[in-house]
Amino acid sequence: MATPYVINKRDVIARDNGYGERVYELAGPENGNIHKHCIAIVDIDPGKSSKNHYHPKVEETYFILSGQALMNIDGTDVMLTQGDLVTIPNGAHHKVRNPSDSEVLQLYVTCAEPWTPECSVFLE
Repeated sequence: MATPYVINKRDVIARDNGYGERVYELAGPENGNIHKHCIAIVDIDPGKSSKNHYHPKVEETYFILSGQALMNIDGTDVMLTQGDLVTIPNGAHHKVRNPSDSEVLQLYVTCAEPWTPECSVFLE
């Protein structure tokens, strides 16, 4: 019988992108013994955003754990709040911004195929 994989965000070293976005990869090919997708928590500081980008071969799903997100997907703005989920097809240009001036935006993110640095094409 396999041993369950259990991890907490506080035990993960964040990948700090240097512009107010921190990615805590909880499970993927390198940890958690899953190979067809990955799971992360992403924190975005007040007034900050991800960079506009797309993934030629990766589908993403964002679920808002706390805060508000202003998403731009292929030129369309969508305001999301706690409990909302948005899907991002491969190839869709997207950016997420935290419009708050005081609250950290926290997202639950899944990627299928698993995210790697080579799978993102940045447009800014």
